[in-house]
Amino acid sequence: MIISNPMIVHCPKCGQKHQKMNLASGNTFGGVFWSDGSYFAPMLPDLPVFTRCAHCSQIFNSLKAESEEAVSFDEAQDLPEVEHLSREDIEEALDSGVFEGADDETLLRISLWQKMNRHPWKNEEPVPAPDDPGYRKNAEALIALLNGPDSEVLIRKAELYRNLGKFDQCIATLQKISDSLVKTYKNQLEKACRSQKSGTICIS
Repeated sequence: MIISNPMIVHCPKCGQKHQKMNLASGNTFGGVFWSDGSYFAPMLPDLPVFTRCAHCSQIFNSLKAESEEAVSFDEAQDLPEVEHLSREDIEEALDSGVFEGADDETLLRISLWQKMNRHPWKNEEPVPAPDDPGYRKNAEALIALLNGPDSEVLIRKAELYRNLGKFDQCIATLQKISDSLVKTYKNQLEKACRSQKSGTICIS
């Protein structure tokens, strides 16, 4: 992993400056990956997209905000960091409609979905997906936002169907995927689905 000088990100509402890690390169060696697309990789941090301003509390997309690379690490060291939103923050963002368009809503709902899931570590058995109205509402809204024949989209929809216990729809969606690059991923989801396991699984 190679880190460049931090990015300085400006809050679009009040102008408060924040510092954000600036990766020049990274890799997933030694990483752990889950079926909802989340991961832990020591050499590739999961950097925040949406964040909350440390000064005015505005929630905003850090990738769309005004930003520039710091001249040095010293320039950014006293600035608050761009941090991930909590589950409550994401729900607030979705309820208030502060996002811009379907792409932003999709990113927020994916993040909320991942935060609500329980992630087994390596050989641990998956825990059933949460059975509560908030989880189902978000999953169903996310399914409605995911469109197209792209294999990544279909994998994600199949996983959402599996989480909701809609195993027949999961299998039907997986059968639409012919991309050999996701064959291992697809096979593991199908195996979990046929065993009627709804919880997030570790992808090997």
